[in-house]
Amino acid sequence: MNQASGPGNRLRALLPSLVLNGAVPLLVYVLSRPYLSGDAVALALAMAVPVVCTIVMFGWRRRLDAIGVIAVAAYGVALIAVLLSGGNPFVLKLQEAVVTGPLGLTFLISVAVNRPLLPLLARLAKRRGRPSEGEQSDPARRRAGSVLTAIMGTTFVAHAVVLTALALMLSTAEVLVVSRVAGLSILGLGLIIVVWCRSRLAHTAQRH
Repeated sequence: MNQASGPGNRLRALLPSLVLNGAVPLLVYVLSRPYLSGDAVALALAMAVPVVCTIVMFGWRRRLDAIGVIAVAAYGVALIAVLLSGGNPFVLKLQEAVVTGPLGLTFLISVAVNRPLLPLLARLAKRRGRPSEGEQSDPARRRAGSVLTAIMGTTFVAHAVVLTALALMLSTAEVLVVSRVAGLSILGLGLIIVVWCRSRLAHTAQRH
């Protein structure tokens, strides 16, 4: 067995990300709050830490991280919403929920109208705007696209619902730790389910 891929090593690999997304924002918030005019400013400063690190890592490695992109987009949307709401810190406490909620609903609606978004996004990533005739006529491919899109949509909606509930129940300092860990866990679980289902669907298609 390869020890490098064991659970302990995987946990150690995730530890820097957990510290960056949980402990560091909390520390920034606690240290800066007494010197700032309100929760909204301190919370915006604390949430900016993972966003800045995501941008720096992209500039260094030239590789986009899906969760990092969501965090950056959510931060921008939340800041605009805070300005429009007169500095209400609750909007910032929602964090990525302001993006994942609408995105999840869009995914689920696309499945309901039989136009799943995930295959379309995959084709756009490959710079192919239209599906081939084989993809259009293959029921297994269409079914797989719908299933995977539904899973991602459900994951995003669940993520938004949980983060909204935590924002309503917890203090600002608690939200910085609990919501980040809970949100990353939900998105990670959804990604694992998508990968597993994709593997199962591909195996089933090969058998037929």
